[in-house]
Amino acid sequence: MTSRARRPPLLNRLTARVRDEVPAVQLEAFERAGTGVFELGLLVEQRRDELTARGVHLWEADAASASLFLCSWNARVHQALGSELLAADARQDPRTAGFVPPATYRQVWTFFAPVQEWVSRGRRAAVSDDFWIGHEVELPAALPDLTKPRSAPRKHLKGLLTAADAVDQLLDQALGAVRASGPPAAHWRANAQRIEELAAQARASLHYAQGLWHPQGTIELDAVIYGHLQPALVLEHALGQYLALPELVHGYRTDHAVTLRRRRGR
Repeated sequence: MTSRARRPPLLNRLTARVRDEVPAVQLEAFERAGTGVFELGLLVEQRRDELTARGVHLWEADAASASLFLCSWNARVHQALGSELLAADARQDPRTAGFVPPATYRQVWTFFAPVQEWVSRGRRAAVSDDFWIGHEVELPAALPDLTKPRSAPRKHLKGLLTAADAVDQLLDQALGAVRASGPPAAHWRANAQRIEELAAQARASLHYAQGLWHPQGTIELDAVIYGHLQPALVLEHALGQYLALPELVHGYRTDHAVTLRRRRGR
């Protein structure tokens, strides 16, 4: 297909110009390049199966395996948020398909930008027994700041609510994988209870934010929605990392540093 064939229709381009929206072509390139996220996910499934076959609980995994799980999680969350926000914008306003508001462009860019780095780290963890993510980055890794309602059109907030659903589904899968691994060892039980508690908290906040949404809502209502959505999304992103490295949960809203140590070998 030629680049001309991929150009948005003339009506879309004219409508986007009137609304001061910008081309999404670079964001769409990021989205296409994100196939490595799904390939990394297959490596995660393979590693989980190997651990299960050996009777090893996921939380007793070696450093490289735990690093693989965490890197894959972060890559999937960033890719899902960027893709879902793009798709939500096109669904809500098909007359500007191929274009997005500047605030949405910046937000999607910040979601997609770290994906390849997380995929690269995950690939290294998959092939090296000596890889340890704790040597590479400070954990848990932070989610990019979310655009506040006053800085973007209302469809942007609606898109974030939709994108948050995708993250919630990913969290459900990650929780399911750990639960399927069986009861954790006694030294992890407090971590497991805390993670389940925080997951319930994040979902309650997310569902409340989604329930508040109204097509004719005001900027004041949008601010309330954002006030529940933002912490829910940040917490769910962190929870996926806690499920890869349960010791991280001890640092949630505390001042003490978490010591991260994992044994080598598989």
